[in-house]
Amino acid sequence: MTPDLAITVALRRAAVYRLLAVAFAYPTAPRLESVAMAAWEAAVTAPPELRVALRRLADAAAGADETGLAAEHVALFQRQVRCPPYEGAYGPPQMAGKAPLLADVAGFYRAFALEPAEGQPEVEDHVCAELEFMSALAVKEAWAVAEGHADGLAVTRDGARAFLRDHLGRWGPAFAGRLAAVAAPGFYPAAAAVLKAWLEAEGARLHVAPARLEGVTEAEEASFACPMAPAATDAQ
Repeated sequence: MTPDLAITVALRRAAVYRLLAVAFAYPTAPRLESVAMAAWEAAVTAPPELRVALRRLADAAAGADETGLAAEHVALFQRQVRCPPYEGAYGPPQMAGKAPLLADVAGFYRAFALEPAEGQPEVEDHVCAELEFMSALAVKEAWAVAEGHADGLAVTRDGARAFLRDHLGRWGPAFAGRLAAVAAPGFYPAAAAVLKAWLEAEGARLHVAPARLEGVTEAEEASFACPMAPAATDAQ
């Protein structure tokens, strides 16, 4: 693969991770428009199965009702927690709770000089944060190729493989499956389909086979807010 092609591929990967992060954030008109545009653009060069899923997501985003989707987001991810968007809610319960998991995820972020925004505690394992992290790694990969930094490129690629293997690739498919099962037809099942297909494609590209977690095993009944939701004053 030529450097120019490697840069293009890395930036395209970054764009898909980014559009998924926006898709699972609290829905606003600008975010839905961004998802629709990014999904159509990504579909142009995507393989057949992923292309179909991206086009469906683009159509769903373009035709979504912002108010209705916002209410569904709260029901799914916040108030009723029908589909926990946190890694720590999936897989077998741990004796030490979520602390070791959060510490490991945060360690990945710090290793690449990234961290969640201030004022948003304990969101390290939120699906949006993990997708944004993988997007950032893809951008860093493109930069390393462009600048000819072989060591930096190796570290970044190894980091992406490890994070997909140990985190996002383990619980992301379970999250996508649960979301597809409990969400109303339309936007969120379409986003779940893209996430599932994308994680499979990334696993194959990076030669990673994560030990997947199955289902929600940790009760998360308390209300919590999406880290990308607007503040109360912004929503008025």
